[in-house]
Amino acid sequence: MKKINSEITKINPCKLKIKITIDKPEVEEVYNSCCVELQKEAQVPGFRKGTIPIDLVKKFFPQQLQNLFVQKIIDNTLPEVLKEHKINYIPDSLQITSTDIQPDNISSYEVVLETEPEVKLKSYKGLKLKKEIRKVTQEHIDKTINQIKEENARLLPSLKIKIEPNDISETSNIFCIINFKIFIDGKELKKYEGKNVLIPLADNNLPKGLKEGLVGMQVGEKRNLMVEFPVNIPQTELMGKNATMEVELVELKEKKLPNLDDEFAKDLGYKNVDELISHIRQYLQQEFENESKQKLRNQIYEILIKEHNFAIPETEVERHYQEIIESLKRDFLARNKQSEFKLTEEQTKLLRKKAEDEIKLKYILKKIITEEKIEVTEEQLEKEKEKLLKLYPGREKEVSEYFETNKNIIASNILEDKIFDLIISNAKVKEEIV
Repeated sequence: MKKINSEITKINPCKLKIKITIDKPEVEEVYNSCCVELQKEAQVPGFRKGTIPIDLVKKFFPQQLQNLFVQKIIDNTLPEVLKEHKINYIPDSLQITSTDIQPDNISSYEVVLETEPEVKLKSYKGLKLKKEIRKVTQEHIDKTINQIKEENARLLPSLKIKIEPNDISETSNIFCIINFKIFIDGKELKKYEGKNVLIPLADNNLPKGLKEGLVGMQVGEKRNLMVEFPVNIPQTELMGKNATMEVELVELKEKKLPNLDDEFAKDLGYKNVDELISHIRQYLQQEFENESKQKLRNQIYEILIKEHNFAIPETEVERHYQEIIESLKRDFLARNKQSEFKLTEEQTKLLRKKAEDEIKLKYILKKIITEEKIEVTEEQLEKEKEKLLKLYPGREKEVSEYFETNKNIIASNILEDKIFDLIISNAKVKEEIV
């Protein structure tokens, strides 16, 4: 295309209307090329494929020809206009709002699109930050050891045949197996019938009245218990309802924790208890450092977002908002198969704000990358690949395939690390022991 005229109107800081006009000779040239292209594929009785006269192409395939013609005009002109005016637009936002494209005349069309925002960087160096310093204490180690012991506990048949009052305390190690039926207003809800259901008697999230009603029951005994279900459960028919539970106590079990000794350490893959505790200490310290680093990043996120005020493309915000919603919905339904996913008005506002902030942050970081000329080298990517290979020995093919598939994401993570290393190295960081 040689003669293309464009008229650009700014609707808002991130939204443009562009009117593109194409002179008649160029329009005719495109139209004629479309006729020839369609002629090669057209099939009409009495003619071999590709031999139908152009006049008959126009006669028998007017709509197909017009659609191809309009698309070719736009494809041939729009990229040129965008390149000429250095317009970086959001692909999802492009809308063709009007067309006046005829084969024998000056033609024009209008598009509306959203563009990447203009970011004027505020100072991102010399930020005042607080860094939390946490040291591993014996209390942390003991808590972790208890968690490991809980994870490796065994349930053994209990010598008890009756549930005592102390068996339903928060520290109880007694479990019971029950059969039950649920009745509301005298009507049984058959789909909630339970057979051989294991219940930890230390659990405080059970229906109100269930644990208390089990006290005094002996194995093999049946009782009708009045219970009240919590409101924050996935089963909508039971939310906050008073019900009768017909319960049969089938069996009592007792949780047995392993002893902390060398044998237990060896079962977990360590030489002895000392090595296990040393590993726990190192692991916890690394976790504390990672947590501190993330909190430092969050401070930087908040400062950058607060200090920069610019318009962002609504199309991109909406797309990201929907991605957040879909992710939350998938997670929710995976855990609560019988419930409907709903958001309150307040939750909707918070998630919309989250989407806006994350899009804004994306463009701030992109601008810093440009200003600082930060880049990811092949050498740095190879180092990341080597780390993965060390983590998964013997799985070189899988690691290589994963790396190639996710190369852009890995490169993006490296870039982000570089940005924050730069900001933190130029920040005024005050350390606080917590």
